[in-house]
Amino acid sequence: MDLREQQNIFTLFLNSFRLTNRAGGAIFALILLGILLYALIFAFAWLGLPLVIAKILVMPFSLFCGAVFMRQLGIKAQNDGESFSNSCTNAALPTVYLVIYSLIMGVVAGGLAILMVASRSVPIAVIGYILFLFLQFRTIFVPAAIVLREQGPISALIYSWQLTGHRWGMTLSMCLISFLAPILVVGAAGYALYVGIPLFFADSFHLAALTAPWLVAGGVLLVLWFLFWVSLAGFYILVFLNLDYGENRGSYTPAPEVQLTDEPTQVFGADNNVLPPGLGKPVTEQDLHHQVGLQVTRASLKSAEPEAMNQHLDKVYQPPKSEDIVQYADEDRMPTILFDDEMAKQIEANQQMWAQQTKHEKTDKPDDNQTSIKMSK
Repeated sequence: MDLREQQNIFTLFLNSFRLTNRAGGAIFALILLGILLYALIFAFAWLGLPLVIAKILVMPFSLFCGAVFMRQLGIKAQNDGESFSNSCTNAALPTVYLVIYSLIMGVVAGGLAILMVASRSVPIAVIGYILFLFLQFRTIFVPAAIVLREQGPISALIYSWQLTGHRWGMTLSMCLISFLAPILVVGAAGYALYVGIPLFFADSFHLAALTAPWLVAGGVLLVLWFLFWVSLAGFYILVFLNLDYGENRGSYTPAPEVQLTDEPTQVFGADNNVLPPGLGKPVTEQDLHHQVGLQVTRASLKSAEPEAMNQHLDKVYQPPKSEDIVQYADEDRMPTILFDDEMAKQIEANQQMWAQQTKHEKTDKPDDNQTSIKMSK
């Protein structure tokens, strides 16, 4: 799939599963980083810190893991060759920007929450919640712009606001699919277990005890849910890259630009080389007319008719004067024939034949005006 061409939302959603398959190594590293993240949280909690403070302390590390994962998905989608270690290095500065963006959004969300609670009015609370969803919608591409396009927090906010405003249909479709798809998957899996277990596995599953089949089923569902969540992250990256190629580059199929520069003609020396810097000067039309003595004629041909072409040639072409034409010398005007060995043998045989035929005939002196032939091998 070429992200530089305009794609529909369903094609991007289906290709998100392929992207997940290609990013298998990054997913495995993400699992390890997630385990390390929760280990840090439990370590801070074991030291006596409140759970909220422990989560705040590990927030930069979680944002760093998310930035690395987004970079890996982005390079896989764009077929770039950035390694995992390079992604970790390049995600350091975007992590700082993500922290700043998180603080800004936290202040805005906290202000709206305080306003809704302090108002004690249901309409104001509904309006505040709708306003919060609207802000989330317009700034949804800020993390991708920071990580993949290496923009600052403010420029990423402005770019996401413009991108979601111009491409609001695609963005809204992505949000609806990302919201409804997990509900449909969880509902389908729950209904399958609700119907299938009593019919086929009633003897293996016991509602009163946590047996091995329950653990296996729960583990399989957990892995499927994790992979589906990763696919939604890839779906988010694909939508952003496709919209970014259409918006930031100006067009999905940009035409090659040809820029013509109007530069003055430089003065050449007698040896047809450009003079050293400082000695040459630009030549204008006035110089050509007054100093050099040439006439600049401008004409444009707007028709392919013979009459129009002749008029155009009469304007732009001036035949040289008779005294400027160099006459050819009379000497050495004999035609030259190039021949190979086979032709030389044939000519020699013909000469012998002619010599035998004219042996007893009277040969005349060749005329002075008769043109001779010079042969060159």
